Amino acid sequence: MAEIVRRSPDAVLFGHSGSSSGHTIISQMAAAVSLALSNAAIIYGGVHPTYFWREILAQESHVRAIVKGEGEETARHLMRAIAQGQSLREVPGIVDRQDGEPVATEAAAVITDLDVHRVGWELIDHARYSYWGGKRAVVIQFSRGCPHLCNYYGQRGFWTRWRHRDPVLLAREIARLYRDHCVEVFNFADENPSAGRKPWKAFLEALIAEDISVTLVRSTRADNIVRDADILHLYKRAGFERFLMGMENTDEATLELIRKGGATASDREAI
Repeated sequence: MAEIVRRSPDAVLFGHSGSSSGHTIISQMAAAVSLALSNAAIIYGGVHPTYFWREILAQESHVRAIVKGEGEETARHLMRAIAQGQSLREVPGIVDRQDGEPVATEAAAVITDLDVHRVGWELIDHARYSYWGGKRAVVIQFSRGCPHLCNYYGQRGFWTRWRHRDPVLLAREIARLYRDHCVEVFNFADENPSAGRKPWKAFLEALIAEDISVTLVRSTRADNIVRDADILHLYKRAGFERFLMGMENTDEATLELIRKGGATASDREAI
């Protein structure tokens, strides 16, 4: 809060990676910012507000607008509209208020090229973020979305369809972070980064070619591990040390009901 007040910005944009438990902190911070900087436009984005925009705008009058879904393009248009005093009704992918009621605009277009918008790594003090025994760490994405139809999974409605970054460009980015900022641990935020075997294998090979010593961790499907049994040595050479494998149930009838497409046989084989 002290840093926000010191900077005295025209807008404060809050976002988090999806856990609804994170909303409480965002809510508290937004309310505090509203009291300290009454003229600042408070914008909120992420997975939780994408699904709960009605409740948030009804309960938190200080929130000016909510960004639904992917925010990179939407935020640019939204900030321009606010700066120029234009109506927010023309900005796709947001929710604001009309006659005191929350109203959503048309959905924003899906970002097809994930390499168009880059992460501003130079804005981060990497010495402040550590993991895995005190090593400098960042969270990265190779892909967005998931091609599967699990009926319990909210991320599919947020990211819509599966897309991936250029494998070679991501490998170069990891290498730059390692060499320029001494980052050693990379945690993949993807729902399912290895959904496409060909681009995933290309990424592993590109990272191995960078010849760096990093630790990679990620979540994955058990059947992807089984599928990639013949290239798991590439996983290891690239730097992978740990996987979180989603195994929702040991009952085949339940697995069929939730439509994940997994099976206990592949779960056991993956282990």
